[in-house]
Amino acid sequence: MRRRGSLVGPALIILIGVWFLLSSLRPDLPLLEIAARYWPFVLIGWGALRLIEIVSWAARGRALPRAGISGGEWTLVVLICLVGSGMWVFSHRGPWRNLAVITSNRLEIFGHTFDYPLEEQKAPAPKSARIVIENLRGGVRVTGADTQEITVSGRKSIRAFSEADADSANRQSAIEISTAGDQVVVRTNQDRVTGDQRISTNIEMSVPRSASLEVRGRYGDFEISDIDGPVDITSDNAGVRLENLGSSVRLNVQRGDLLRASNIKGGIEILGNGSGAREMELSAIGGEVVLRTPLTEMRLAKLPGRIHMDPGELTGSNLIGPIRYSTTRRRDVRLEDFTQSLELSVVHGDIALRPGSQAMPKIDAQTVSGEIELAVPANAKFLLKATTRRGELNNEFGSVLKTEYDGGSESRMSGSIVGGIEQGAPITLETTRGSITIRKDDGSSLTPALPSQPEAPRPPDAPRSPRHRMLPSEKAVVIFPSLPGIFAR
Repeated sequence: MRRRGSLVGPALIILIGVWFLLSSLRPDLPLLEIAARYWPFVLIGWGALRLIEIVSWAARGRALPRAGISGGEWTLVVLICLVGSGMWVFSHRGPWRNLAVITSNRLEIFGHTFDYPLEEQKAPAPKSARIVIENLRGGVRVTGADTQEITVSGRKSIRAFSEADADSANRQSAIEISTAGDQVVVRTNQDRVTGDQRISTNIEMSVPRSASLEVRGRYGDFEISDIDGPVDITSDNAGVRLENLGSSVRLNVQRGDLLRASNIKGGIEILGNGSGAREMELSAIGGEVVLRTPLTEMRLAKLPGRIHMDPGELTGSNLIGPIRYSTTRRRDVRLEDFTQSLELSVVHGDIALRPGSQAMPKIDAQTVSGEIELAVPANAKFLLKATTRRGELNNEFGSVLKTEYDGGSESRMSGSIVGGIEQGAPITLETTRGSITIRKDDGSSLTPALPSQPEAPRPPDAPRSPRHRMLPSEKAVVIFPSLPGIFAR
C-alpha cells in the first residue's frame, strides 16, 4: 500500500524557514525568547493538522491509520517538549539571556565593540518646540531646562568585525538635528548603515522646558524629566522612567523591564500589543490613568497615591475612581483607600480590599480562583451580596449579615449595615473557588505612606548598555509592608 503523505513535514519546513528569514531581516527581534514562551503552539498546530488529515481521509472513505502518529514522530514530540521546556527555564533564570546574546548573531561571537563619544551639538529651538527623537537602538535621556536651545551629547557603541568597519559605520550614523517651523527632529541615522555592524547610541539631551516630546525607538531605555508639554513614546522594548512632567503622557511600549512615572500633572495612557512592562510603578498622576494590553486593562480617574504592579501582584493606595481593572493573568490584587466605585475582575488570584472610609464606594469584585477579603469601618453603610461556590463565608458583623446555603456547593451572604436600613453602597463579591471574609476595620492598622527614597545621580558620561536596566540602583516600593489583622490569612 502506498504510504500517504502528510502536511506536517512541509508545515515544519515552512516554520523553520520563516524563523531564519526573520532572524536575517530583524536580528534585533528576541526570537529565542518568543520561542521559549510560545513553543507549545507547535504541538497544537501539529495535532490540528493530523486531525484534519484523519477527518479528510474518513470523509473520502479511505482506511484510517492504525496509529495517528508514528514512533519517529513521537520521538520528535518528546524532543520538542524537552527543548521548549529548557528554553523556558533558562529564559526565566538569567543565564539564557546571556546565551541569547551569543547565539542570536555571529557578530556577537566574532566581532568587537568600539566606542565613540558623540561631539556635543547645539541648535536653536522655538519656545514651544515639538521635538522628535528617532533612535532605533540605544538609550535616551531628556531633561527640560530654562533654555532656548537643544543640546545633544552622549556615546555610541558599534559592534563590528574590524575597526575600519566600525569607523565607517560611525561616519554614516552621525547625529543629525533638523528644524522645520516649530518641529525639531533629532536622528541617530542608524538605518543608513548596511552590513554586519550593530550600532547602539545613548544620547543625553537638554531641551526647552516648554517643549513637547515624541520619542521613537526599537530597543533602549528612556528617561525623561522636567518637560511641560505632552510626551509620546513608542518602542518595541524599553525601560521607561518619567518624572515631573506638566502635561499628558502616551506610552506604546510592547515590553520592557521597568515602567516608572511620578509627578505627572496630566493623564497617562499605556498601550501595547505585547506583554508590557514586567514591573510598573505609578505615583502622583493628576489625570486619568489608562492601561491596555492583551491581558490586562485598567482605568481610574486620578492617582494621588501609588500603584505598583509586577507579574504576580497589583497593590494600590489612595486611588480616585471610578476604577476598573481586569486581567486574565494570575495576579493578586490589594487595594486600599479608594473612592467612587470599583469594578474588579481577576481570573486567578486573591483580592484584598480596604476602602478606608465610612463613605463606602460601590464595589463589584470577582475572581474565579482565589479568596476575597474586605475590611470596612464598623459604622460604614453598605448593601452586601457575597457568593462563593466552593469556599467558606467569614463574617465579623454578626447576625445583621445573613448566610445561606443552597444544599449544594454554593454559599451566599447578604444584608445591610446600619440598623438594618436598606441603604448604602452596593457591594457584590463573587468567587468560584475560595473563601470570602468581611472584616471590621477601626483604622488603627492603617500603614502610613512610605517616604520617597532619593536616588543617587548618574554621572552624565556614564555609558549605558541597551540591555541594561535604566535604573539598576532603584528598588521597587512596597505599598503594603504589613497589614496585620486585615489581609493576613
